[in-house]
Amino acid sequence: MWTKTNLWEALWHLEFFVLGTLLFILLFRAPLFQQTPFFYRGILLLLVDCLLIFSLIILVRLLGFKKLFSVRDIITSIVLIFSVNLVFFTHLPVTADRSISVFLLGYFNNHPGKLFTAEEITQVFINKYLYENGNIQKRFDEQIVSGNLLEEGKGYKITKRGKFVMQLYNFVADIFMIDKKNISP
Repeated sequence: MWTKTNLWEALWHLEFFVLGTLLFILLFRAPLFQQTPFFYRGILLLLVDCLLIFSLIILVRLLGFKKLFSVRDIITSIVLIFSVNLVFFTHLPVTADRSISVFLLGYFNNHPGKLFTAEEITQVFINKYLYENGNIQKRFDEQIVSGNLLEEGKGYKITKRGKFVMQLYNFVADIFMIDKKNISP
């Protein structure tokens, strides 16, 4: 049964969630962590966002709403803001940044009504996505920042951390019965 207090608590959670989400989106326009790979930049901005919202919630509590918003409510709000925005971020912006499927759909969308053979699209993918857009180098850079690859001279090699990450992917592939063609090519 909803009480007046429950309704106020729900409204506070909703307000902080909406504010946290809007702030997260706005933080992408700020010159923070711009040299960081997109995925990691999003995580860092989400942490900044949650820290700012946490500070705001503490301020609201100090202004007289202590009884209405408990420590449990603060934790719930921050976890909700972080979790929902992380799922959104990884499924839409990150996918838009790196997905082969999004690239292919975008290419077809920019050439409406034109028929392409699989060979033609493969060449478009190689020429545009891999070379022109620099996605191979971008992935190398991300893996170096992640500590999974090490650049030596003009080449790259996997690190201990990278080997551990691949063991983790193998384990996950076994659990979820994923084809390992990308994990062990």
